[in-house]
Amino acid sequence: MSSGDPETRRRILEAARELLEARPGANVAMGEVAARAGVSRQALYLHFADRTSLFLEVSRLADSTARTTARQRRIDEAPTARDAFREAIALQAFLKPRLKGVATALDVLRRSDPAADAAWKEREHARLQRCEQVIQRLHDEGELASGWDIPAAARSFWAVTSQRVWDDLVMDQGWSTTQYRNHLTTLLETALLRHAEN
Repeated sequence: MSSGDPETRRRILEAARELLEARPGANVAMGEVAARAGVSRQALYLHFADRTSLFLEVSRLADSTARTTARQRRIDEAPTARDAFREAIALQAFLKPRLKGVATALDVLRRSDPAADAAWKEREHARLQRCEQVIQRLHDEGELASGWDIPAAARSFWAVTSQRVWDDLVMDQGWSTTQYRNHLTTLLETALLRHAEN
């Protein structure tokens, strides 16, 4: 098995994701991943130098599989900033159940596992950057409510659409995806968007 064998790489990534999702918070050793993928430890290390690089790639793969180019285009090519804002909230409602396994595992593990922490920080930094882009557009089109600057509004948007908030509302409180999307849209629009003067 060469280091460039894409089928081996795919099997390793799938095995690592399955182990993370099956036991959120449990330590996932490289030997376990190799055994589940049906490869030797040597083959595993030809593809991934360490657990950090493996976890980063698992997180990236999960995100890229769910966040398709077409779905991202709905935000990037929305006709107005308000439309882009609503599409960004709708995308989070779509992504959260699909990324729950990996996101929950990394969130639990990151407190004691540097590899999981690196993967978590990368994905959350990328999500915050996307929130900043949407908020920047609201600001540029004069749609950001007074009293907000771009960093504060972006971080509030990022926090309200976090995996943990989704878990609280959907998994714990029983909201449907539609309720989550609609209620968060109302909440965030009320808080962050400029409203017409009476």
